[in-house]
Amino acid sequence: MEAEDPLVGGRCGSFRLVRRLGRGGMGSVYLGEHVSIGSRVAVKVLHAHLTMYPELVQRFHAEARAVNLIGHENIVSIFDMDATPPRPYLIMELLDGAPLSAWVGTPLAASAVVSVLAQVCDALQAAHSRGIVHRDLKPDNIFVSRRKRGAPFVKVLDFGIAKLGDAQMPQTHAGIIVGTPEYMAPEQSLGRGVDGRADLYALGVIAYQLLTGRLPFTDEGMTAQLVAHQLRTPPPLRSVNPSVAAPLEHVILRALAKKPEDRYPSIQAFRHALQIAVAEEGQGMARKENPALRGAPSALKPIARGRPQVGSREEAVAGSQVVPSPRRPAQAPAPRASLVELPVQVVLRPGENPVRLVGSGLSRGGLFLQGGHILPPLCARLPLVLELESGPLSVLCEVVRLVPPAQARVWGMPTGFGVQFVEATAVLKAAVDAVLQKGTPVQSPQSRPAVEDPAVARTLEAWRRRSAGDAYAVLALAPDADMGTVRLRTREAWRSLEVLERKPLTPPQRAEVDALRIRVREAAEALGATVQRALYDAWRGNHRGVAKCLEAGLTAEQLESLRREFLARRPQAMGSARAHFQSGGALEREGHLSQALEQYERGLKLAPLEVDMLQRYRRLRRVLGGRSPAGAGHERARSP
Repeated sequence: MEAEDPLVGGRCGSFRLVRRLGRGGMGSVYLGEHVSIGSRVAVKVLHAHLTMYPELVQRFHAEARAVNLIGHENIVSIFDMDATPPRPYLIMELLDGAPLSAWVGTPLAASAVVSVLAQVCDALQAAHSRGIVHRDLKPDNIFVSRRKRGAPFVKVLDFGIAKLGDAQMPQTHAGIIVGTPEYMAPEQSLGRGVDGRADLYALGVIAYQLLTGRLPFTDEGMTAQLVAHQLRTPPPLRSVNPSVAAPLEHVILRALAKKPEDRYPSIQAFRHALQIAVAEEGQGMARKENPALRGAPSALKPIARGRPQVGSREEAVAGSQVVPSPRRPAQAPAPRASLVELPVQVVLRPGENPVRLVGSGLSRGGLFLQGGHILPPLCARLPLVLELESGPLSVLCEVVRLVPPAQARVWGMPTGFGVQFVEATAVLKAAVDAVLQKGTPVQSPQSRPAVEDPAVARTLEAWRRRSAGDAYAVLALAPDADMGTVRLRTREAWRSLEVLERKPLTPPQRAEVDALRIRVREAAEALGATVQRALYDAWRGNHRGVAKCLEAGLTAEQLESLRREFLARRPQAMGSARAHFQSGGALEREGHLSQALEQYERGLKLAPLEVDMLQRYRRLRRVLGGRSPAGAGHERARSP
């Protein structure tokens, strides 16, 4: 695999890249060897597809600047950098050891954990004292190096998204979240201002994971993790690993407080509290309470025997999630039929406290929330927590149906609103199946017909044909529909499904309607905004749709950014497209407008985001009066 990496064997400055050591979200790290004196370093190279975004290149500057400002022994040193194209890179010290993520998944001795965390605290305290907040602290960014003598030595890595003083890092449209959801403080995921207490929260999550062998929240999916950290209290450490001492549990849970002011005032105060908690309990008492740890050394290195090194956050999280909690069965018991109506916590307005409502009509697609004095807006996205017998489950939902009091009286049903799940993860599906396996939702005889209604069957068949196509087919749109028509057809699709949902449906039909809701939502997200639609059209060669996005306000800067992203993924497209464009230009100069228009169209199907050719194509169509190319083959071009 390493031999296939095109960068291996190449040079970055005076260093030859020998082999790749690891790969992350923003770049790859290589072993570099000086071509003259043979000294070895680590070379971090930005991914090729990200070099087109100036704000990401600025993050390389930010990382080097932050590390240089701090200058602490527990932070990896950066010797040199080059932010110029084609490949920005950093030259860093080469570390011998493994990331802390190599040891997550099994509980570690408290003394070993605190020994490592104390060094991380020292590094962060040095950063915070200079106004620098890391903002992406996680086990992958904490490296445990080996030395000839003494305890493991810690190096904190990756200050690439650090907050420098009052300066905010530039935002990116490359799809990279600023931070890692499993370790992100609530105020950070909510977009509020952060200070050193956000790093303290992340370190509390890491401490929880090292001491218990699992994350505080094992929900699957990015949004579920964010919602859990915002709304739910983590299970006590001792409920997961009884060997954790009560004083240490108290320290960790305080670090995980939702409000920053409820945590420790500084990272150094947290460090001091950790050491006091371990000293009070004593190493001997810890071994006595947990026989499984007897004879285990305090250093981390022996504990890691037989465990593979983890090379990415996804692998680290997956590795920790497959270890079930000792207090939770591997498969949740089937709940009673009465749990088909289940309690739900939901945040109806951003920044407000969650309210408790009753959920009914649960399916894999969503559920109906009964009651509540305030109904949220249609299409609003709400975080909620399903309180299941197997444990609380955080999900993100979208409001797809409103039943105000007047309609509720007419239909003979409770006031409330229907939501569909934004991310139907495997964990969520399994939880819903477990609820429905023992007791299906209570339905009236009218909602459970013995035979299918022929009219409903015909409507579903028409929807089935639509949903088999692309987003345009789902919303019954022409490829060159304007943005106003897109919004109109989206509303019509939602209303059509709402009408269908009120009809007597068999269980398979109801499940099909749930699936159709997801398809309509996906189509609306793909076509409902100019930037998303332009990129969607580009992948499908639909230059007419791109033109409609330009008419609707897509800026030249946005189009150029999308163009770079498109060509980075399809570098061969431009070569073939350019041949058609050149042929079209020659035909246009000779007056063969129909053939020229045909060549332009072929080129735009390959590279639909070429704005100059889009404008030339549209101008030529106007010259031809909108007629098809075949009917205007010998018209001479007028001067533009």
